[in-house]
Amino acid sequence: MEHSVLLIEDNESIRNSMIYSLEKEGYGVYAFSHAETALECLQNKTFSLILLDLMLPKMSGETFLKRFNNKKNIPIIVISALNDEFTQINIYNEKIDEFIVKPFSMNILLLKIEAVLRRSSVQTTVKSMVEYKNICLEIGNYTIYRDGKKVELTAKEFEVIEAMLLNQGKVFSREEFLTALWGYDYFVDSRTIDVHIKNLRIKLGKELIQTVKGVGYRVAK
Repeated sequence: MEHSVLLIEDNESIRNSMIYSLEKEGYGVYAFSHAETALECLQNKTFSLILLDLMLPKMSGETFLKRFNNKKNIPIIVISALNDEFTQINIYNEKIDEFIVKPFSMNILLLKIEAVLRRSSVQTTVKSMVEYKNICLEIGNYTIYRDGKKVELTAKEFEVIEAMLLNQGKVFSREEFLTALWGYDYFVDSRTIDVHIKNLRIKLGKELIQTVKGVGYRVAK
């Protein structure tokens, strides 16, 4: 199932870069430089996700959020160079799902999109379960089995192993895990990931997760 993304970004260079990366990952993208045109489009089409810049010509992103009647609860990620606490609090009060500060990593954005889609029950895959060797994981359900026996994981341990099993072969850096799973929580040390990896190896088997020296961790394809 292809997810459709409504992108509202007036910077042509950023917009084109995002379109390229999203389409490369299999997303269908409808891109606009003006919020007014995007609102008109939303009257006739439903999207899996909205990516919204705040500093737009004519109608701002904040005004868009106030005017948009989100009856279908489409997930919204705001991407903006405005990074002060007051702005972020106000925007979160408009019931958005994530706030990403420019400049941003496209890899992190893609991980955020996957996380938001999972949280909103719009699955990024038609499979509800991932099986890998002797491990069976129920996507988004915080349930995992080893050799047919349920294993108790903390919420963050589950999210770490879920991300790796859904992206087998991809190497995750500590920073990618922290940004995708903790957001902008500056009180979490990057070595927290090492602790979670250690616990996962104890609970699920030390051979499950590979260390890529100097880079991060992965589950091999």
